[in-house]
Amino acid sequence: MDDRLLRARKLCLDQATGLIEAAEALGEEKWPHIAYHLSLLALEEVGKASMLGARLAAPNLDGSLIDRSLESHLRKLQWAVWSPMTRIDPADFEAARQFAERAHALRLASLYVDAKADLTEIPPSERVLAQDANQALSLARKRLEHERQRGTPTGEFDELVAWLLDTMADPASPLLSKPFLDQYEALDGDARAWATWAGREIARLNTENRQILEAELARPGTSLESAKLRWRANATVYTPSHSLRPKVLARWNDQIETVQLLWTGKKDQFTLQIQLHDNEPLSSLAGRLFSLAKLVVGCLNIGSIGYFWFERPGFEKKLFKEIRDLELNHAISFGRGESFWANGRAVALTDEHIDHAIHCIMAFAQLPEEDAEPIFGPYFTGLALIAKSDLFYSFDRIARQAFAKSLANALRLYGGWSGKEEDFQTSLHAAFEPFMPDREHRETVFMAVTSKGDPTETPLVNLRSAKQLADLYLIHVGRRTWRAVLDRKADAQESGAMAMKSK
Repeated sequence: MDDRLLRARKLCLDQATGLIEAAEALGEEKWPHIAYHLSLLALEEVGKASMLGARLAAPNLDGSLIDRSLESHLRKLQWAVWSPMTRIDPADFEAARQFAERAHALRLASLYVDAKADLTEIPPSERVLAQDANQALSLARKRLEHERQRGTPTGEFDELVAWLLDTMADPASPLLSKPFLDQYEALDGDARAWATWAGREIARLNTENRQILEAELARPGTSLESAKLRWRANATVYTPSHSLRPKVLARWNDQIETVQLLWTGKKDQFTLQIQLHDNEPLSSLAGRLFSLAKLVVGCLNIGSIGYFWFERPGFEKKLFKEIRDLELNHAISFGRGESFWANGRAVALTDEHIDHAIHCIMAFAQLPEEDAEPIFGPYFTGLALIAKSDLFYSFDRIARQAFAKSLANALRLYGGWSGKEEDFQTSLHAAFEPFMPDREHRETVFMAVTSKGDPTETPLVNLRSAKQLADLYLIHVGRRTWRAVLDRKADAQESGAMAMKSK
């Protein structure tokens, strides 16, 4: 037994005890929102203790799932009220996930004062009722007692269970769709048998999706069965926003053969390699290569909510190799003082980013030109302008307007916006509410896509926010479209099975 993990687990439970005692001493009547925050913090500590218990029960397991969960408020709240160390039930998992989302949304809404809020809005201190605080405190007490009574953690937590939890945590996962839940019932709630079946079924669906995607990316004329590989083109793609790793690029390469992302040994660039068969005539080759390259890079931009392009961004360039102070004899430098990425540092490109990009390709590759151009024309304009914006001339405002236009046109195609300016904000809120529940937060970030942007922010911050909003909505559409494809396949299979039975 790992003494370090045991001590960390005990400290989490002790910390939860102190937070609960503080909430009790404060009382939920006078300061309900403070008691509520303390109770949720206690629940998060209980959730951490439960996660550490899973690590103790399975010391040889890859701990990446739990490591990621330890950094997530939602995952910690979810584990506090539901633990896979007891039983795995999709309904329990979904109920716990919804509780975590609601509780965290109420916490955010009652935590800070929004200086830009309308004076008629309810103050944060009044958003949490005494009943809310009492329920959260009662739940924290019960879950703390339950976790303490478990003692030294035991249970069956292995690679299969870890895969199941990681997959269920993805809102786009089909595990909580009707066909999968029906199979759970058919197996009498045997979680391990269901997880084994689900793994095979998702692998089969992914194989079918790859085949569909490959057929779309490798289309024209003749059948691929008789076609031979003939054309190969390489391009360099740069990213200041993300740090690349070979393993993550391999996730893409394992799923898409036509377009490969090749590791170059440099964390800020990769080689985009496109291979086409001899059914692509020379007359259309250039157009096909440019189209595929833009599609892939565009979807990587969306899926990562970052920046990938075919040339280094202008803001990385310097006019003078060196500027030297002759009196003090040292070099000085001038720059914009901020980068396109929020904190000036690249973040790791993840499997989730790759999956989002692939979902976007599946959703948008088959769009008719008249639907795709209003969305992706402005989007690519924005990307190109970022590359040109530098110390000497800023295209930030124009690029921001391009991403705002891309978002508006996507909202018109997928979100039911009428195209009338007076309806835009209502449609925007309705489109983002499913994955951005806090209205005050939405109203703040939506300022970036108004005609002038948020006057309290710099042009570059407004540009970054506008691109991120376009990316988030297109990711949402891509995942929703992918989920719909899986549901249609499942319905078709169910109909086929019923037809066979009726014969």
